[in-house]
Amino acid sequence: MILVTLWPFALQHGSDYKLNWLIIDLYAVPIIDTMVADQIFKVIGALRLLGIQVVLSGIRAEIAQTMVNLGLDLADITTFSSLHQAVEHVNQAD
Repeated sequence: MILVTLWPFALQHGSDYKLNWLIIDLYAVPIIDTMVADQIFKVIGALRLLGIQVVLSGIRAEIAQTMVNLGLDLADITTFSSLHQAVEHVNQAD
């Protein structure tokens, strides 16, 4: 599972490379279920503790609908429908 790899990879490399931002692109994720959503939120929370701001991109309509149906609170997470928009946001913020 990709998220199992994402968790330690993001934390270790985010810290090693002294990242200010990390974009997690969900475009190729076919389904978001409660387990996947939980892992994404854990990764985001841990990265924030390291001072890394996280942006989610690639949010397609079906993923957005599933996230809403699961009752996920995305109020504190910056999201974009495309990777291009997310990169522009990060470039303007720095």
